[in-house]
Amino acid sequence: MSERLKNTERERYGVLGGAISLSLSTLIVKLLGVFYKVPLAAILGDVGMGYFNSAYTVYAFFYLLCTAGVPKAIMILISEKTAENKGEEIKKIMHIAFRAFLLLGVGVCAAFIIFSQPLSAFIGNSNSRATMLAVAPSIIFVSLSGVLRGYLSAGMRMVTIAFSQIVEGAGKLVFGLVLAHLGSTLGMPLQIISAMTILGVTLGSAFGFIFLYIMSKNEKTSNNSRQKYKFGEIKATLAAILKISLPITLSGALMSITGIIDLSLIMRRLESIGYTASEAAGLYGNYTTLAVSIFNLIISIITPISLAFMPVFTRASAGGDELTFSSSLKSALDLSMVVSAPLMIGSVVYSKEILALLFGNSGIDVGAPLLSMLSGGVIFMSALLVTNSALESRGHTGVPLFAMLVGSAVKLIVSGMLLGNENYGISGAPLGTVISYGVSLIISVIALAKVTGSGVPLFSTVVLPHITALASVMTSRYIYDRFLSSSGASSLFVAIGLCALIYLVFSLSLGAITKRKLKIIAKYTNFS
Repeated sequence: MSERLKNTERERYGVLGGAISLSLSTLIVKLLGVFYKVPLAAILGDVGMGYFNSAYTVYAFFYLLCTAGVPKAIMILISEKTAENKGEEIKKIMHIAFRAFLLLGVGVCAAFIIFSQPLSAFIGNSNSRATMLAVAPSIIFVSLSGVLRGYLSAGMRMVTIAFSQIVEGAGKLVFGLVLAHLGSTLGMPLQIISAMTILGVTLGSAFGFIFLYIMSKNEKTSNNSRQKYKFGEIKATLAAILKISLPITLSGALMSITGIIDLSLIMRRLESIGYTASEAAGLYGNYTTLAVSIFNLIISIITPISLAFMPVFTRASAGGDELTFSSSLKSALDLSMVVSAPLMIGSVVYSKEILALLFGNSGIDVGAPLLSMLSGGVIFMSALLVTNSALESRGHTGVPLFAMLVGSAVKLIVSGMLLGNENYGISGAPLGTVISYGVSLIISVIALAKVTGSGVPLFSTVVLPHITALASVMTSRYIYDRFLSSSGASSLFVAIGLCALIYLVFSLSLGAITKRKLKIIAKYTNFS
């Protein structure tokens, strides 16, 4: 199996191609989500969406438990064994992990089903129970998919993973809407229509798993399914997976908790400076729906870069190749900054136009400044994703968790102070978030520098792409204001396309993108 991981040509899509394919698949899945929710809201209405969202919120917690750190843990372990040329160890990891997470998925699914009634009562929406029952089986499929995605990531097969995400998203869209329409046509109760709708999530995850299984079937057939491992070997393998995945899972949970912090702080602190409960709720809704949605979209496009480089980090670390590790770290930061810089500055300069295009003109006067402020966090998150991946690849999975804990504490303090200040108000939420990401980045960078014994080339990778992006975006903005602004929504697409073209020209001219940098990134296509 290790020889296939190193030599099979179809596994060698490369870091750059892998990052691009994952980013594109993420964007496609996000668009499919929009196409899914708009007609779904029309079919279910507010009450039916209440059943759907209540069940999905509870499901998301169980989903996080089974999936957050698993792909990374499997990828790190297999990448290490690949670097050490230990094919039998790779077989053992896959054999044990696949069966362990099958049992875990079945167990969590059973718990979700058994406790669906008290859970639905606890959240105050007992009619959401049927929806919970319909989505529960998907936990089995996503648990197993996490193992396969980790294995394929270690083999640099990012395009396969990208296609699996599209298959899953398309399945959710098609089956969800067809079943929702069928239930509505047959005049079924709303709670049953909601359950039929979310069954699309289960079917989508099933098809995503089947696709991954088929694509990795040749490798799996080389594994002797009858192989018996001693209890000690099973325990040690599972302990290694847990050691890596648990801190990553907790870090993911902390990201979700920041949303809860925002809700609690915004409501209480705004009311303390004179806003009514409904006014505070309106500002919170505007901020989360408009600004946070766009920010999360940008981050989801950038995240695959750190994921694509992680197998390279891990193999270099396992092989003691510090030169390759440092070179790949700089390349990852270079690529991350080149991609994130125009997205960040573009969302600041075109905040009002972007929100108007996606959400209409309602609330954009409030949402646009909030998006501009929150977008400042893109630069920190882009670098943080790469540095955290580098730390995790070297076994220091607790550092990103600690950095996120400190960042969350800073957010609690800063946002609390600013939200309760009349001069800032709702602006305190994005400002607190940006500062918290900056603090987390500082901690991770210091820790990585200590681990590697050398500096992290953050400053040198940041300045040029952002100068280039600023010049490009402002040039396109001038052209937009002078010639295009009166042409309707289509003019924004023209401005974005023009900005991309100008950015490419400026980047090539000023050296933000060079042949040498592209060659360095491309060489990881054949990294082994």
